[in-house]
This record gives sequence, C-alpha cells and structure tokens, in this order.
Amino acid sequence: MKITAVKTYIVPSELSVTSWGPGEAWVLVKLETDAGIKGWGQAYTFHEREHSIASAVHKLSPTLDGMDPFCIKRFMTTALDSITGPGGGNETAAAAVGVEIALWDIVGKALNAPVHRFLGGPCRDRIGVYANCWSDVPRSPDELATFAAKQAEQGFRAVKVYPFLYGNTVGDGIACLDAVRDAVGPDVSVFVDMWYRMREEDLPQIVDALHAHKVSWFEDPAVATDVEALARIRTQSKLPVISGETLYLKQDFRRLLEHKAADTLNPDITLCGILGTTEIAAMADAFSVTVSVHNNNTMTIGLAAAMQAAAVIPNVTLVEYFSRFEASSNSFSSFPSELDEDGCIALSQEPGIGVTVDEATVAAMEYKPVSDDQ
Repeated sequence: MKITAVKTYIVPSELSVTSWGPGEAWVLVKLETDAGIKGWGQAYTFHEREHSIASAVHKLSPTLDGMDPFCIKRFMTTALDSITGPGGGNETAAAAVGVEIALWDIVGKALNAPVHRFLGGPCRDRIGVYANCWSDVPRSPDELATFAAKQAEQGFRAVKVYPFLYGNTVGDGIACLDAVRDAVGPDVSVFVDMWYRMREEDLPQIVDALHAHKVSWFEDPAVATDVEALARIRTQSKLPVISGETLYLKQDFRRLLEHKAADTLNPDITLCGILGTTEIAAMADAFSVTVSVHNNNTMTIGLAAAMQAAAVIPNVTLVEYFSRFEASSNSFSSFPSELDEDGCIALSQEPGIGVTVDEATVAAMEYKPVSDDQ
C-alpha cells in the first residue's frame, strides 16, 4: 500500500463562533492510498496562520508520494529534522502532525483495529476529560460561574477557568474564582490557567486563594520556556504546576523535567502528535511526572487522536475538551464522546482513530493557495 494523494481543507473560523468565544479555523488533512483507504488528520492552528500551515502540509507531499503509510516514525523523524530557524518550526511541526494522525488512521483501517492497539494496547477503557472555559472577552464573576456550572451540569467533573484574565486587580480574579467554586460545588475540580499573565508580586495572594478553594491545577504561571521561573513558582506555591502546551520538541519538554519545573506536562495532540505525545509521556514517567493531553482543536478529529494517545499512557490524567466546539465539529465529522457519570469518555474500538468525516461537506472547504499579492 502506498500514499497517492495529500489533500487539505480549512474549516473557517466562522463555523465555530459562539456567544461565549471566537471561532477556531481548523486545518484538516486527508491522505489517499492505492488500496482505497483514506486517513484523516488535523494540524494545530495558530491564529490567522491556517493557510501557511496548510501550505506546509503540501510542502511535505514529495516525501509522502508513494510512501508506505506504515513508516510513521521515519516520516516524523525526517519532517522534524527539517525544522530550521524560529520562523517556521512550529508550522512545520503542526503540518507534520496533521499528516501523522492521518497515517495512523490509515494503518488502523488497514488492519481493522483502533490505533491504540498498535501502541502497546490500552491501559484503560475510558478516559477522563475536563471542560475548558476560556473566553476572549472580560467576563464577570457571575458570567464565568454560570458557564462553569453549565459544564458541570453536562457531566464534566473538572473545569478549567481563567479568572485572572478578567478585571484589573488580583481581587477581581479572586472574586471570579469564588463565584466559580460556589457555582460548581465541592465535588467538581477547579483548574486555574494563568496564561502567562502573573506578576511575581501577586503570587502570594493568588496562591492563598487557590489553596483556599482546593485548586489542584496551576497552569502556565510563566511561559513554558522559562523553566527557572516555573521551578521557583512551583516550590514557592506548593501547587501542582502544569506547562508545555506550546512546545513541540522533546528537548524542550526534557528541560521542564530536568529543572523540576512542572508536575504535569500538557503536550498538544495536534502539535506533538500521537507518537510524540506518547514518547513525551514515557520521558515524563521516568521523572514521576504526569501528562494531560492538551487539545485546542476539534471535538472530533483532534479529540479522537488525543484519546488514542491517552489510552496507552500509564501516567495520563485528563484530556482537554471544548464544549463550545461540539456543534461545529459535528457539522462535518463525528466521534463518540458521550460523558459517563464520572465525566469520562469510553475508549473507541472503531478502526483507525474512530472518526467519520462527511466528505461532501468538507469538499467545499478545500485549501486554495493564497498568492503573495492577495
């Protein structure tokens, strides 16, 4: 079996706009083979760079033409070795991962088994997810609490909020956190993401509030590359620090581990890939560090890939879930993601990554190169 064609589709951000937050443009990748088997993947998308990422996928086409789809490790090694300079590295990584996920989908379909069967087999038959509550505009304590409570009502047993993004003072953020905890109750875990916007002088007050509300997740109080700052905050706060969603090289994750800068790594599935995520997790396991799979993408293809990786990672905790992307994701593809009573999703046993794509719908979204003068 050989790869015969590479196609990309850009799902416009307008499709996923909701009253709570902006839409997300998604880059889908389809690989075709001479055996008639097609594989679907998805590339990480950076803000307003979806066309350049789709273009990066097509730049990989010469490598893929006639390739055996089972040679996934060789493809990824070659693609990542080609990354040079800070300007295009993450775009190349995102493009390569979109292809990688599609390759796994083909392999699973060819062997009529889910991908996790080829990664050592599952460690669990269901996987916990947490609800992301990010919004792009300032939210009042009542608004944030109402949205978080809705996630809990839908069955999520953990919510991630950004209380210190809204308002002008630490007190404003604490008011948001107070409201969220009151709204979701004591049995739902509350995670706090700082989005790199914490000042050192505010740390004691913020830490006191997080401890008071039994917050068990302190994400990105500093950028992932500032391992010294993260290690210092981790020691001072005595809170579990989570970092890594913007990284794509294993060497960068290793720095987090060697500096004891994080209790949990959260590689993004569409930036690190199924293979990369499992390898990062194995490295983290040697340092007694857990992994939570970041998924800032669709609730079908991105989620399906995340579930395949999470299934085989012994030290995994949770997978990220954006409920506001559900309707738009399901408008062109589907993946079983019903929550059980514990806020978990049953592991799919369908071949490949387990996603069904409506090709007639995505055909209208085929990537078209943008010329320099447009």
